[in-house]
Amino acid sequence: MKIFSSLSEFIDSKIKVDAFVPTMGNLHNGHLHLVKLAKKTANNTCVSIYVNESQFTDKKDFDLYPKTLDEDIKKLENISVDYVLIPEKQDIENNSEAFNPKIEPKILTNDLCGKYRQGHFLGVMDIVHRFLQIIKPNTVILGEKDYQQILVIQELIKICNHKVRILSCPIVRSDSGLALSSRNNLLSENQKKIASDIYKGLILASKLYKQNVSLKEIEEKINIFFTKSLIELEYFTIRDLKTLQQANDNDLIALVAGYLGTVRLIDNIIIKSDLK
Repeated sequence: MKIFSSLSEFIDSKIKVDAFVPTMGNLHNGHLHLVKLAKKTANNTCVSIYVNESQFTDKKDFDLYPKTLDEDIKKLENISVDYVLIPEKQDIENNSEAFNPKIEPKILTNDLCGKYRQGHFLGVMDIVHRFLQIIKPNTVILGEKDYQQILVIQELIKICNHKVRILSCPIVRSDSGLALSSRNNLLSENQKKIASDIYKGLILASKLYKQNVSLKEIEEKINIFFTKSLIELEYFTIRDLKTLQQANDNDLIALVAGYLGTVRLIDNIIIKSDLK
């Protein structure tokens, strides 16, 4: 495994990256599933570890983000990753151009998570745009827990004409159903049990849909479900799977975000799809 802490060294190496897995470190089994998917489908795999401050809407959240670089490197070594990039902010900025905020697809980035985290997706688009310029991979591997982010990056690729495809990896869950996330490390063991209410709410929504309950009534019932939970609901909604615009009866995805204490949790479940 070759580790690059200097982007100039990486660029000078003229390595042609096949699959790229962007991360912010604090790696868990969800991240490792992304890497394993990359290794199955690509000739080589590059993982970045970079905590991108510009996508945090609260500086305290950025400061609290767990940083576990030594452990991360060991985990990546154990699954034989080819290349790891650990760049500094200035190094990234010196070797790439910023994303132009004037072309931000605000119909997507200012909705759902973007509505509650103003500027978050602009920060995501900027760092991914920069990495795609520098690394030039054939494929970028993304996790479906951050489903809105996948669609945002799809738009980025289209707008900026990046020659790369997205390969998404299904959500990895704990035994309780809780979607794996670096933020889970900020929860106590008891809170992790409570946090599984997020998944229980999604499963209930899927079950209600299969019982031909209307979308409006499903949303009402799920909101009632969360009034009985310690999860402070930010939003629950059912949207069009392909666009995240208002749902009709095409392919559908249920999305939820909420807080347990100070920890923000998101999750989703596809409740109707003819795509697979």
